[in-house]
Formats: sequence, structure tokens, C-alpha cells
Amino acid sequence: MRLFTAIENYVALKRSLGAVFSADARILRSFGRSLGDVPLEAITSEGCRQFYRSQGLPTRFWERKHVSLRGFFRYLVARSYLSRSPFQEPPPHIERAFRPYIYSRDELRKLLEATSQERSRRTLLEPETPRTLILLLYGTGLRAGEALRLRPCDVNFQERVLSVWNTKFFKSRLVPIGTSLTAVLARYARARRSVHPADGHLARFFTTRTGTPVRLGQLEAVFVRLREGVGIRRPATDRWQPRLHDLRATFAVHRLVAWYREGADLQTRLPLLATYLGHINVSGTQAYLTMTHELLAEASRRFEQYARPGKEDLDA
Repeated sequence: MRLFTAIENYVALKRSLGAVFSADARILRSFGRSLGDVPLEAITSEGCRQFYRSQGLPTRFWERKHVSLRGFFRYLVARSYLSRSPFQEPPPHIERAFRPYIYSRDELRKLLEATSQERSRRTLLEPETPRTLILLLYGTGLRAGEALRLRPCDVNFQERVLSVWNTKFFKSRLVPIGTSLTAVLARYARARRSVHPADGHLARFFTTRTGTPVRLGQLEAVFVRLREGVGIRRPATDRWQPRLHDLRATFAVHRLVAWYREGADLQTRLPLLATYLGHINVSGTQAYLTMTHELLAEASRRFEQYARPGKEDLDA
């Protein structure tokens, strides 16, 4: 068997089992282009190494390529297409220094104000589209891809509920939304419907000015321009700058701060937040709960309330 055929067979198998497998498919096809359509027996350890490694320190993408190649060669050995995997190198060691960026409410306000000036022939997005999406992502904690896949029939204005289908981990869920956000989405729907009426069950709620679905790359490019335009950035020495996806982490942290202020029982609320975000368990949600000064202040205030001696203690 030759490499191109083996890759397509493997991708088809994974997708038949329900995996989206889009990133892995791109990586493996890139691997095929780098080596050419060679017989499987001609693949060498050095060829694999040269593909998955780049110059400089190891990156998360090195790791991602390593995972894709490892799974591919395990499949080939299991199906007896190869007697032994040529890819035996251990995974790279990656420093886990990344922390999500938590936007302040003032920064969010600046981003929303900046959308009124956003017009680009390249992205084809009207100003109300990125504004509505930013409000939606911050107000619900949806992943950007989940928001862009919404159809008009998935937005129930009467019940104030979003239906999110077949998302990460192959889960679907209902996401309640508040009155204000419902009104924002209804205004957007009326404006877009007057220009581009929904056409069939595959129509998207968020569209460009030509009526085509908004692509994730389009939205991320607009967001970077907005963020840089209002001066939201980490120090130049930092490797990562604030991202669109960090609106999801911001939603989670701001929700936690609000619960602290309400005096809510966080042990019972965190599983609810995990379900709302579409996580399998609470540990997935904890990754978003980055410590901010505001969150630390609320946590300290809560601790002081528990630790402060009562009148009985003082009289003892």
C-alpha cells in the first residue's frame, strides 16, 4: 500500500466512527505531501522526524503532529500494513505556560464600541455581526465555532434558549440566554433577514453581507483588528496575545466572581457551569478559572467571612 491511500483510508475510518478529524486529516495529508506517495515500507524514522519537528523550541503544534503520526502508524501496524512503526520518537516536552486572557468589562466595552467602525471588503462583515457575536460569546461562553454553526431554527426567542448541536466531544446541549441578549439576537435576525432571508435548514444565523456563512477565520481576523485597535495586548515579550476564544474564559471567571458576591455555594454551582459550557466534567471548566485580581479579592473576602470569629468566640 502507498502512503496517500493509507492516509485516506485512515481518515475515512475515523470519520465513520464519528470523529470530526479535520485537524488530523490536514496534518496527515501534509505529511503525505512532504514525503510523496511512497510505499509504506519506504517511510523512515528520519522522514517522520523532519516532518514533525521545526526550528527552535518545541511548540504545541509539534505535539499535535506527533499525536497524529503516532495514531496513524498504530493503525497501520494493527492492520498489518506495517510490521513495525517507523515512528518511535517520544513526544516533545512542552512548557505549559499558557494562561487565558481575562478581559475586563472596560476592555469589552471598548471592543464593542470599536465594532461600529469595522468595515472590510476582505471579511465582508457588517459592523453588527462582530458586535453581536462578541456579545453572544461573552454572554454565553459558547465556543466561536458553536456560535457560527447556529441556524435560525436553533435560536428560540420565545423560550430564550439556544440549541447547540454535535459540538466538541460530540455533545449537544440547550443554552438558556438572558432577556437582553435575546433582544440583541432578535434585532440582528430582523436586520439580516430583511437583506438575506434564511434559505433551508442549512442556513446560518450569522452571515456576511453577501449572505454566506461567517467563517471562523473571518471572525478571528476582525477580532484581532478590533483588539489591536483599542490597545488590548499582553507585553511584547509574551508569546500569546489575547484571543477570541478567551471570551469563553472571561465568561467563566466573571460568572464565578458574581457567585462569590452573591454568597452562592460554589461546590454546587461549578457542575452547573461545566454543563452550561459543554464540558464533560468540572475539571474541564477549571482550566478557564484563571485567577484575576478581582477573583482573588472576592475569594479573600469570602474566606474572611468564614474565618472572622463570631461573638461567641470573642466572649469565650
